[in-house]
Amino acid sequence: MKTLIFLLLFFSLGTWPDSHPTASQQKNMIDAVNKIREKGCYCGRRYMAPVNKITWNNLLYKSAHNQATEMYEHNFFAHFSSDGLDIGQRLDQVGYAWMVAGENLGEGQKSFDEVLQDWLNSYSHCTMLMNPKVNEMAVAKVDKYWVQHFGKPMPQKP
Repeated sequence: MKTLIFLLLFFSLGTWPDSHPTASQQKNMIDAVNKIREKGCYCGRRYMAPVNKITWNNLLYKSAHNQATEMYEHNFFAHFSSDGLDIGQRLDQVGYAWMVAGENLGEGQKSFDEVLQDWLNSYSHCTMLMNPKVNEMAVAKVDKYWVQHFGKPMPQKP
């Protein structure tokens, strides 16, 4: 029975990165980030006060997954796409009307907990994670590449 549970857990966690994460996996990632945002933390020597919670956004996921896939397929690691598009332009491509946008990248980490810890250990990644101007997030992983996108959408037109 323990072996079956282990295998089910292994295969369920091992398959999400190249496909859309399950609702449970999304919740776990959001909960982990919100736990940090709610408590506040140090980014380097700078204390970042607690900030608002964030929620998952599927358009941010689509953009993050597109970037992770492109980095994997073209074997590069950068905040720009292979054709030079920045985060804002890539969000525009997927239809995310944004006011604020940000991106964290990771390479080689085996789990979300590991990449989250690495982001917290990096001043620029940590301050993006603690940015009070964003209220939505998504994370994608393709092979060894992690992409975390943040955003605050434009207000809806009446």
